[in-house]
Amino acid sequence: MNSGFHETALVVKHQDKIGQLQNLQSILDFSYNNLTGKIPPSIGTLSKLETLDLSHNQLTGELPQVSEMRSLGRLNFSYNNLQGKLDRLYAHWPADAFAGNMNLCGSPLQKCKDLMSSLQESGLSESSVVLISAISTTLAIVLLLLGAALFFKHKRAALRRASEVDSAYSSSSSQAQRRPLFDNAAAKRDFRWVDIMEATNNLSDEFIIGSGGSGTIYKAELFTGETVAIKRIPRKDDLLLDRSFAREIRTLGRIRHRHLARLLGYCSNRGAGSNLLIYEYMENGSLWDWLHKQTMNDKKKKSIDWEARLKIAVGLAQGLEYLHHDCVPKIIHRDVKSSNLLLDANMEAHLGDFGLAKSLTDDYDSLDTGSNLWFAGSYGYIAPEYAYSLKATEKSDVYSMGIVLMELVSGRMPTGGTFGVDMDMVRWVESRMEMQGSEHEELIDPLLKPLLPNEETAAFQVLEIALQCTKTAPAERPSSRHTCDLLVHVCNDRMAMVPSEKMSPDHLYAFSQ
Repeated sequence: MNSGFHETALVVKHQDKIGQLQNLQSILDFSYNNLTGKIPPSIGTLSKLETLDLSHNQLTGELPQVSEMRSLGRLNFSYNNLQGKLDRLYAHWPADAFAGNMNLCGSPLQKCKDLMSSLQESGLSESSVVLISAISTTLAIVLLLLGAALFFKHKRAALRRASEVDSAYSSSSSQAQRRPLFDNAAAKRDFRWVDIMEATNNLSDEFIIGSGGSGTIYKAELFTGETVAIKRIPRKDDLLLDRSFAREIRTLGRIRHRHLARLLGYCSNRGAGSNLLIYEYMENGSLWDWLHKQTMNDKKKKSIDWEARLKIAVGLAQGLEYLHHDCVPKIIHRDVKSSNLLLDANMEAHLGDFGLAKSLTDDYDSLDTGSNLWFAGSYGYIAPEYAYSLKATEKSDVYSMGIVLMELVSGRMPTGGTFGVDMDMVRWVESRMEMQGSEHEELIDPLLKPLLPNEETAAFQVLEIALQCTKTAPAERPSSRHTCDLLVHVCNDRMAMVPSEKMSPDHLYAFSQ
């Protein structure tokens, strides 16, 4: 990252939070950030992390244990003020990873007795070294205890607030009228737990149609004949899951838009350990399924044509525009990706999964104290500034939308290493937009070819818009409203180039909305 920002607060003030970034997978890079203090031991619990770089800072104390970091392939602690004997688990790493720490010893560095001798020669006695080490250790313990005390204080407060709204976790609860989770009473529906269990054979695996970060999705045909989607969020005294359930109800209970998933109702069963959200069923699954799932399973793939993809792009932009500009307070989704873009029977796009959404200045944030410290989002779609600041903005959503636009045109997944070494989707698209010939043509999904000339022009226009959305500096990205206007303009230009008799009434209606 080498951002130059001072991130001391993240490592020291919130060091007890580092271990909670369990889904952080690729890189944690705080090099050249003038960090001070000790490395929090909880950093050693990030089992999915592949690269850890804390080099060229002013960190002190001993190195954390890395026994749980099973995915770690590269680390760099060089040029700090670290001290102590290296654990045997560090023995196989190169000495360069620990260079510039004069008080570190043990394999692969010099033997500790040699280090002690050199310290004594420099004027420090063995007793002085022991005393300094003892004082440093004591200070570290005091800081950790203070951090733990603050964490548990906030956790108790959050649990107390959560218990206050727990009685409202049923769409038929009379107590919910005191502070209803559904602000839109017309959208509220009563669903009985027993009816849902009967329709899904007690949430049997045979009814599963998908899964997300916060829960499993089931298809259920109710006794009324209505087909719905059930999202099950486990209840295991997990603050994040309870917040996700409450947040999704709060968010979708007060908004209605053609391109947002419609929440029909909800219910909870403490004894069964489950919270359920009931959604309008989407017959065509997610955009990710259409673009990637069948290819991964090596089955004959059904393709979506350019007409449908362009309509999906506009639908996504219109949904985000509503959240960012028409909702009061505005809502940041924080997890925009192709698997959260659901398609109905008419291939209309509906943005779903609001388990990570956040309302700015919302009074319900009292249940979500410090939510910006929780790492939210999906690898491959996360804006670069969010990865190190943990602060989401509307421009973070715009960046994620840009990635989805690139998926729509190229048919490629933003993850999986398909772009080569040290190359992500944004840089891959950017580089090939400047090329000619076959490299330029690689930007178009082969399943879309051959495209009509006006369709190919529109596809590259969408990629240009996507590159604007994924600018490194958030201030240089367009707003979701401006992005929506640009995409609608692409649609209008394309319609002007197509004879009217070739445009079906459905297409004309979709692009006029």
